Amino acid sequence: MDLNGYLTTMTKRSRKSQPILSIPRSPVELALEVVAAVGILWGCWIIFQSWDALPQRIPIHFGFSGRPDAWGDKVAIWILPAVAAFFEVMWAVLGNYPHTFNYPVAITEENARVQYQLARSLLAWLKVEMIWLFVWILWQQIQVSLGKEEMVSVGFVLSIIMVFLGTFGVYFKRAFLAR
Repeated sequence: MDLNGYLTTMTKRSRKSQPILSIPRSPVELALEVVAAVGILWGCWIIFQSWDALPQRIPIHFGFSGRPDAWGDKVAIWILPAVAAFFEVMWAVLGNYPHTFNYPVAITEENARVQYQLARSLLAWLKVEMIWLFVWILWQQIQVSLGKEEMVSVGFVLSIIMVFLGTFGVYFKRAFLAR
C-alpha cells in the first residue's frame, strides 16, 4: 500500500464514540492542581526577587551543552511562567473531557471510568512535572544571568526527562492492567 493509500485509510477510519462520564476530581488530582499553581507562583516570586539585579540582556536559550546560545531582553524572563500558566489552564480544562482522548486500550462501558481517571491523573502529574521543570530552568536562567553559574545542568534536565518517561511508563502499565 502506498503512503497516500495509507493516509486515506487512516483518515476514513471512524472511531466508536466513547462514553461520556462525569467523574469528580480525586483528592490527588486536586492536590496536584495546588502543587502546579504553587509552582507558577514560585516562578513569579523568583523573578520579582531577582528583577532589579538582572542585566538588561539575559540568556533566553541554552544549547545541548547547557551553555546559553541566545540572548534577549530581560522581560523575556516572563515567557516560562506565562507558558506554565497557559498549560495549567489548558490541561485543567482538557481534563474535563477525557472521553475525547486517545487511549492505548479500547474504551468500553466497563473500563471507561478507570481509564478516564488514569488519563486525568497522567495529565495532572505531567503538568506538575513540567511546571516545576520550568521553575528550575527559570532559576537556572537567573543564576546564569547574574553570573553565578556558567550553564544549566544538562544532567538534571536528562534526569527530568527520565521522570517524564517513568510517568508515562506507570500510566501505560496501569492502563493495560485496567483494560
